[in-house]
Amino acid sequence: MAEISKNDILISDLSAIETQLSILINKNKDLSTKNVDIEENLNSLKKENSILLQKIASLENEIKNIGESSEENLFNSLNLKERENLKVKLQNLITKIDYHLSS
Repeated sequence: MAEISKNDILISDLSAIETQLSILINKNKDLSTKNVDIEENLNSLKKENSILLQKIASLENEIKNIGESSEENLFNSLNLKERENLKVKLQNLITKIDYHLSS
């Protein structure tokens, strides 16, 4: 009788191990699937990040170009009479500054 109970215990233990193994295999499959999904998502986000960085660089260059062109356009937008008036005003200011510095 002792042998039968040992065999029953052994079969019961093997059955429990088989059940645990089955559970671990299913968890492994689930985790593998999630891992693949996460890697695909990561690759997608990296591509999106790269595109956004390119857009940022493009917008920064555009802002820089607008800033440079607006400075040039400020003086180029003045007509000849306005330029002459500006020169006269600047010369008057320089004369006043020179006078105050010399006194």
